[in-house]
Amino acid sequence: MIDDFSFLKSLNNKQFQICTGTENYLLVACPGSGKTRTITYRLAYLQKKYPNSRKYNIAITYTNRAATEIEMRLKDMGIDLSVIWTGTIHQFCMNFIIRPYAMYYGDLRKGYYIIDEYTKEQYCKEIAKELGIDAKYKKCQDLLMIEDVKKVYEERLKESKEIDFDMILKISRDLVCNNNFIAENISSLIRSIHVDEYQDTNELQYEILAGIFKANKKINMLFVGDPNQAIYRGLGGVAKSIEELESMFESNFVKEELNGCYRSTQRIVEYYKNFENIKSNVYSKASIKDEIGWISYNRFIDVEELSDEFSKIIIEKLKEGVLEKEICIVAPQWYQIYPIANAMQKCLPNVKFDAPGVSPFKYNPMNPFYILAKLLFTVSGENVQIRKKLAIEFLEILVMEYQVSFNENLDAFFILKIINSVSKFPKGTEHFDNAVKFIMNKLKVEFKNPNKLYKVYLGFMKNTKERIERFNLSDSYSDFCNIFKERDGIVINTIHGIKGEEFNTVIAFDLLNGHLPHWDYIYDSSKQGLRSYETNNLLYVLFSRAKMNLYLYSETGRKTKKGCNYSATDELNSLQFQYD
Repeated sequence: MIDDFSFLKSLNNKQFQICTGTENYLLVACPGSGKTRTITYRLAYLQKKYPNSRKYNIAITYTNRAATEIEMRLKDMGIDLSVIWTGTIHQFCMNFIIRPYAMYYGDLRKGYYIIDEYTKEQYCKEIAKELGIDAKYKKCQDLLMIEDVKKVYEERLKESKEIDFDMILKISRDLVCNNNFIAENISSLIRSIHVDEYQDTNELQYEILAGIFKANKKINMLFVGDPNQAIYRGLGGVAKSIEELESMFESNFVKEELNGCYRSTQRIVEYYKNFENIKSNVYSKASIKDEIGWISYNRFIDVEELSDEFSKIIIEKLKEGVLEKEICIVAPQWYQIYPIANAMQKCLPNVKFDAPGVSPFKYNPMNPFYILAKLLFTVSGENVQIRKKLAIEFLEILVMEYQVSFNENLDAFFILKIINSVSKFPKGTEHFDNAVKFIMNKLKVEFKNPNKLYKVYLGFMKNTKERIERFNLSDSYSDFCNIFKERDGIVINTIHGIKGEEFNTVIAFDLLNGHLPHWDYIYDSSKQGLRSYETNNLLYVLFSRAKMNLYLYSETGRKTKKGCNYSATDELNSLQFQYD
């Protein structure tokens, strides 16, 4: 290899093979095996191998955070990102399929608007009320199970030229699979597609990617993930076998494995292997592999004693030199997270916590005003590459979805220059409101009723103010700036929230039947057969986050709505293990 590829020397043999190979791969990667590293280095290798090519190397991630991490790693390596695209499957569909080819889809020909979850929920409640259905305690997804509500909802979207988040994949599949020229055009732009967390990919997503690939089989495919970490089956996630991929993509794939865990001790590895649904050959390659660490399980502590118990563990670990950010407190569900976060901050006021906070802005990276919020309340001189990407995304949404036309060619720098010149106001909502109007004025965009863009903004602001009131949030400019800051300290999160993370010490509580697994898997006859599968995958993800220490709790004192005591999660409680 020439010097340009010297970065590949840090890879192990299998990672090197995957990065430089020309095959289509299904890569099963165990926890801590360098999955993200392999994807990142493969993108870097392809960019350096074809430095003058304008074909895209695509990385489709499950979360925006994962996409940002890959981009930041590439940036630190000095890699040109101009032909590397990272993002979620929904963002990929919007960028490469719907925005360029909406005119070929009947209902989108005369324009379209994407509604957020807040608007969708409002529509569902309004329709239910019109039909005389009590929607007070019903979620939107439950209301749409009612045929009459679903029918009226779909008619309303069609009349308003609107689509919701769930429709993006179906429309994209139809465009790609029913129009050969669209698939051919898109495929001609792409050199490679990397699908991270393939076990969480749903059927529509596979169909979209297969449709593009079959139009140009020179595209290099990499599916990477771990079937034992499939915790989104309820959302349609499917870990396809190599035979299923070959049949769907009509091409050969090579199955490879990354079995060496660079994260955890061998003892931790042996422990979480007890919860594998698909047996593997995982083993520790970590520098700490022979350390004993600590694995304990407490089924007798009362719920009221948890914060004191956790405080003792944290103080002990901090004295041992473990960093705050290397400690995590985790539970299966969100509604147990907030109380423990408050309790821990009271017990340890001098310790920093990266605890979940409720943002005044409803997370929606496809809403132009959410993008503006992120640009307005983050530091202008930091992460310039990511800020440029957000600015471009904002412009594309205005042009493609709201038919805004500009008299001149605008670029990211022009948008960022306007944003950086916005006057500051002490209140967050006041600053945002004035900033948005200032930006629209500078861009010479019509921004008043009955303009659709303005209506979307009014809905966004209404939702923001409601969240501030409902959750008693601060409305100061400085607190709004804290929303998007990278946090530091002891992490407090859910199992789903820490997927992909790693910590020296993991403290897990609320490991109780009804919470892990959820009641649905205990009482819903259609899901009972999946109970152990789902529970084992969640426990596997949870335990494999730890490098050295696991403190587990199935606490007493929690009562069901019927006044019964919660019991310890069966799949964990029945395990015979020599705990510390």
